Amino acid sequence: MNFDYTFITVKGFILFEPMIILTNLIMFAMALYYFRQLWSYNHRYSRQKALFILMIGISGIFGSIAHAVHFQLGDTFFNTVLFLMNSLSLLSILFCFSAAYYYLSKEKGTKKWVNTFVWLWVIALLIITFLQNEFVLVKIHAGIVLVFSLIVYSLYDTRRDPGSKYIVSGILVAFLSIITHSLRINLHEWFNYKDISHVIMIVSLYLIYKGADLNSENLLAEVSVPVKD
Repeated sequence: MNFDYTFITVKGFILFEPMIILTNLIMFAMALYYFRQLWSYNHRYSRQKALFILMIGISGIFGSIAHAVHFQLGDTFFNTVLFLMNSLSLLSILFCFSAAYYYLSKEKGTKKWVNTFVWLWVIALLIITFLQNEFVLVKIHAGIVLVFSLIVYSLYDTRRDPGSKYIVSGILVAFLSIITHSLRINLHEWFNYKDISHVIMIVSLYLIYKGADLNSENLLAEVSVPVKD
């Protein structure tokens, strides 16, 4: 994890990188709202998307804690928080893949072995994360799953499937976040590449939610059940 040393002091306690705290709190609030909206659809696809978004939001909170506290509370505390952040990010990737795979296979049905393999792969990644605690592993697999999702949603006619248009846009914006973070594009000491990438992620999250919401309505309409619980 890369640190910067902008900080504020609250009752004698130093909070590092306050802009990361702010942007992640915004993302968490959005994730909670989007999760609630998507979960209210009684559909497997919607709930996979809801869990994907929720995991991103919670992971961001742990990321904020790690950046804000640094090693002030000891190595064990820091490493535990970092592991939880990386683990939740990996779970968000799992749910992102599951939702895209279900959407791709909704007419023919999903293959049980695919889901089993993906779960086993994620468990292996969690073990590696526990041993190494490196965020680069998350970025690599996030990129792979985003490419897969981009291909899946690009296959659909956006005139008849408008939700996929939003999701494709959201994924493309998400790639900008990865690029910004990897190239460390900075605007200011108090608004650096991490802050910029978080703002980009907020935009991406909205677009993906909007697309998932529209797709959920269409999927429920196809099976002739009420749109909401």
